[in-house]
Formats: sequence, C-alpha cells, structure tokens
Amino acid sequence: MRKLWGSILLMFLLLSLSISPVAAYKVDSRVTVEINPNAELLSVVYYLAFGKNDPFVINRGGYLKEVDGYFEEYRNMEAVRMLKDYIPKTLSTPERDYKLMLVEWYLLQCSAPPEIEPQIAIDDQWVLEFLSALREFAKETDFIKFYKEHQVYYWEDLSIYVNAFKQLPPDKFMGKYADVKDISFEFLHPYLVAIHGHSFNPVINGHQIWGAGGMLPLVRRTPQRTLWSHETARDTIFGLPLNGDYINNGGLDELLYLGFIYHELGHDITLPQLWANIKMVDNMNYFQSVIEENMPYLAKYDIHFWHPESMIYESFADGWEDFALSHVNENYTKLAMWMQRGWGEYWIDDVVNLYEKYARLTSETGRGISNYVPQMLAALEGNYSPTKAEEEFQERVPVTPLMAFDKGAVNGKVIIVFGTKNPDESGVSYDYQTATIVEIMLRDFYSQWESPVNVTIKADFDITDQDLKENLVILGGPVTNEIARKMQNEFPLRFVEKNGKWVVDHDSNWNISSFILTGNEEKPVLIGKLNDASNASFIMAIRNPYNPKNFIVWIAGADRYGTRLYLNPTYYLSSYEVWSKKGIELGFYVQPLTSSGG
Repeated sequence: MRKLWGSILLMFLLLSLSISPVAAYKVDSRVTVEINPNAELLSVVYYLAFGKNDPFVINRGGYLKEVDGYFEEYRNMEAVRMLKDYIPKTLSTPERDYKLMLVEWYLLQCSAPPEIEPQIAIDDQWVLEFLSALREFAKETDFIKFYKEHQVYYWEDLSIYVNAFKQLPPDKFMGKYADVKDISFEFLHPYLVAIHGHSFNPVINGHQIWGAGGMLPLVRRTPQRTLWSHETARDTIFGLPLNGDYINNGGLDELLYLGFIYHELGHDITLPQLWANIKMVDNMNYFQSVIEENMPYLAKYDIHFWHPESMIYESFADGWEDFALSHVNENYTKLAMWMQRGWGEYWIDDVVNLYEKYARLTSETGRGISNYVPQMLAALEGNYSPTKAEEEFQERVPVTPLMAFDKGAVNGKVIIVFGTKNPDESGVSYDYQTATIVEIMLRDFYSQWESPVNVTIKADFDITDQDLKENLVILGGPVTNEIARKMQNEFPLRFVEKNGKWVVDHDSNWNISSFILTGNEEKPVLIGKLNDASNASFIMAIRNPYNPKNFIVWIAGADRYGTRLYLNPTYYLSSYEVWSKKGIELGFYVQPLTSSGG
C-alpha cells in the first residue's frame, strides 16, 4: 500500500506542476524504462486486427475504450490487414506468440513514430513492407498524439518497473561483474498487448544496448499470483483463462519484474560465450533430453524446447536471475528456484553455485563473469553423466500438476471424478458442472498433442479399481466426494473440521518446502505454511499410490464455490497451492518414481 500511495502522489505532483505524465523514465544516466511507442503502436494495430477477445489482448478498462473511440475508423488500413494475414488465428497459439514477438523485436530497433526508420539492417521483405504500412498508419491516425495524451494510463505498469529498478539498478549491479562502461540499458515494453518477453541487445550506431522487450513471461514459468500480474498475464501457449487465485502486493509485482529483466540480462552476459563454445553445449544435449523424456508434452508445446539445447541457455539466464535477486529477497529467490526445478531444470542449483563462485573470482581478478562461462559449462558436464542426469531429475524435480497432466497426454487418458455425496442435490449438480468446465479446459490443453487424449467425467460411485490406477483429477472435498474421502490420507494436505469450520491440515510426515505469498509489501514472501487456513481452496498433485507411474490431481475448496477457483488446473509449477484470504501457500515435494509415498 505504501508504494501504491507513493505512485499516486507522484502522479498528482506531476499534474500539479503541469508536467505531462511520462511513458518513459530515466532511472539514471544509462538506464531507461518505458512503455515504448513502437511497441504500443504494434499493440494498437494488433488489437484492431484481432479484437478484445484475442488471447494476447489485455483488458485495460478505460484505456481500451479510448483505443476503440480513437482508432475505430482506421480498422481497415493496410497495416491492420497485413498483421491479420501474418499472424492468422489458424496458427497455434505458440506460433502466433513467436511471430508477434519477432515483429516487435524489429520495431524496437526503429525510430519512433511516425518515421519508424530502421536503425539496423533488415533483409526481411515482409517486415520492410509492414514498416511502410505502419508508417502510413501512424501518420494517418496521428498515433503519437494519442500516445502522449494517454501516458497517464501507462504509469500503471511503469511505476512498478521504476520502483523495481530502485531495488537493484542494472548498471550498478551488472557493473560489478561485467564490463558495462560503454553499454546502456533499455527496457522497452508494450501496454495493451502481452508480447512475449525477450532479450533486447542490439548495436545501434556503434553503441551496445542491453535490456528487454515484451512483457513478463508469466503463467507457467513465474508465480503470477498478484492482482496486477493476474490482470496482465496471458496464457500464450493455449489461450486458456487464468484462475482467480491472487493477492494484491506491489512488492511482489516488483520482484516478478526484476526476475524477468535479470533473466534477460543473463542472456546478454552468457550467450556470446555459449555460442562460442557451441560444441560443448551440443555435447550436453542430454541435459534437456531428460526433461523431454519425463515431460514430453511440455517439450512439444513450449518454444524453449524447440532447439535441442535451449534449456541450457535458459538455465544460464535463470541462474543469473536467481543470483541477482538473492541480493534483494532470498525467500523469493528460493521460491523461484523451486519453480525452475518444476519446469525441469534439475541442475539449476549447480548453476547458481557456479555464478556465486565466479562472481567472487570476478571481484578478485577484474575479469568479467562472461569469461568464465566455458568453465561453468565444463563443471556442469562433469557433474552429470546421462545416467546421473536422469537420477538427479527424479531426486530434484518436484511433482506438480503440470507434470501430472503431461503424463495424461502420454497415456492418452485422464478421468475427472466428481462427488455425489453432497446432501444438497443442487450441490451435486453444481459439482458436475464444475467437472464439465475442467473437462473443457483439459481438452483445450491437450489440443497440441500428437494423438487424442480421452478426458472423461465419472461419478465417485462409478470409479472402478482399474480407474484408480489411471491419471485422475478428483474434484471436491471428503464430504462430497467419496474418492477424496478414501484417499485423502495419501495426500500431504487435507480438510479437517475445527470449531465448525473446514480448515487445511498438513501431514507432518511429508518432506515439504513451503512458501507463503503475503499482502505485506515489505515481506511479500515468507518461508513456512499457513496455519488453520479456513475458507481455503487448494490444488495439489501426487504420484498415484495405486500406480506410481501415474498421478492424481486433487482440487478442493471448503465449499463448492472454493473448488471452482481452480477451473483451469494446467499451469501450476508448485506441488500444491493453497489459496486463502490469509495468503497463498506454495509447497514443493519430490516423489521419485521408485517411491509412492511422501
């Protein structure tokens, strides 16, 4: 709340001094963050092409109405038509995501509207023709006038970015470990459309720039559990809606943003040496193949797996992110590392330890940390043989709903179990409707798999002994769902009745690392668990005790409405999540295939 009021007071100060609200902010002489006019111009054209129901368009309330009113008469201009043809809805969501990001990458290396002149050589003929059409659109609409008049809206995001940089200024932090005296930092973001976050490191007029474009890569790689991140996040893989499990915490928003930009800066300091040592990287492709063998559907739909060694590159960026944020909030860093393990990066602890080791050497020798990337690669390869890599995956990667649903794709079958024991007949009907919505979500989730996945709904009384060995989704608590009642002692969490209320109880026999996302901006992440959380809801995954090769996902609330909080269960990288008004608890545990217990 303190930071929110600080942002509001700053806006009033700007207005009282007759100073226009800013869309760009100079953090210091070499660091700039802005809602970039080129990125926002692309966003407006994209919105005109595809409308407000497109999965990448953010509902910006009043701003969206302003866009409609100002640009309605320009919906048929050439730039709109070209973009509609270039990114057709017939493409998969990841393909559209990638092409939109590519267009923005070119635009960020052009001068501002209306000139939009390339500052680098461009040999893509479609891009050159689109720039010409976009130039015409910007002039005809006087886009820059609209952009300047609506900068007060942009402060919604920009204030978060600015406050984040004050905690860990890029030039100062990067300057400790890399030669950045001739480098400037630019972080250029859209506002209306969720363009995939990416590294931005061009050389323009002989000057090197490091930074980032696009927006936070939320949904599956980051715990987007704040009001702001929930509103701006988009499922850029399947276009599915997000659940309402969030809190309001500007401090956590800032940590989310810092993680994003330091991940991209991690690419800047490591990619040149990773490319220079490509043979060594190629020899380590089994690091990624282990993830692909254990979570093949993830490897199919996520663009980070489209190259055999991409996760090596990503882990070096993730490790730098973790190393950097450990200087701001250690609890958040530990949470981020668990999430990265949930994505399959079983070697992330080694990467962070290597960064810490060579950061100390950098301070002693004065050599930039990028010089030590070959030694880091060699150390990683020495730590893992192909056989040991599989063992470490099993011992380090937590069980998650994401892993469970991946197995559902492989087996081609998932059973959703709804309860029929509710004494209120309307409750049974409501629970069945919840199951049908989850079924729709899972069918959409499996749309990119190479073969059909049979998602079926069965009543609890209809479940056979053979069904119990399949990949299951159990909906509802022990009062309404007989299967939940029979199996709840197999889970690390359960509902128990205390003082007339249903509260979440923890099984102390499970080895769990847990974190609490709070509403406290000064302490947004705590290590621990929620005690006696009432009116709560949870989602969790375990290996199926009747068949440990398969999984069970249990979704339940203290009442039928709480169960419906998790209608889209497909994007969770914690083993469990508990949502309550007291906060959000994220827990992680590992269940190697050889074990069926906690």
